[in-house]
Amino acid sequence: MTAPFLSLQDLEARGWSRTMIRTLLGAHDQEQMTNKLGQRMNQPARLYRTARVMELEATEAFARAQERARAHAVGMLKAKQTRQAWQTELVARYEALPLPEIQVRPLVMNLRPSTDQTVWHFHLQRFSRWQTQYDATLTGVPTVARRATQSRMLQRYREAVDQAYGWPEERNTQKR
Repeated sequence: MTAPFLSLQDLEARGWSRTMIRTLLGAHDQEQMTNKLGQRMNQPARLYRTARVMELEATEAFARAQERARAHAVGMLKAKQTRQAWQTELVARYEALPLPEIQVRPLVMNLRPSTDQTVWHFHLQRFSRWQTQYDATLTGVPTVARRATQSRMLQRYREAVDQAYGWPEERNTQKR
């Protein structure tokens, strides 16, 4: 048995886009404050008469609108893939940049463990200037991916500094 009314979710499951609903169906036929499970909702559900929906689905206008919606979805997918490929390229370019040169000072080669913080702070400042210089390379990369990339570069630089000073391997995991 067919339900007398269809919700927005029902329509979307049948291939309707929000634009198609707005342009072809127009105003909803009824509102309901409970969902299909009988639970109260904050906003009323807009319902459309099933018979009216089925009549429209049999029209040429619906077929054209559905084809436009499919074409739009394909275009959006291609745009998303292009954007992701471009962002991947930007990240690869950034990660391929040479890190700042590490200038080891002979006077500080054999520091006690407690004084390596000062040396690391010096190198961290150099990295920060480098990062500021090349930050525009990541323009267009989402914030989460940008931060992850910057974190990987900082980790690479930290490991290079540790290696240049001969600091023990286990120190690489400690925060400075």
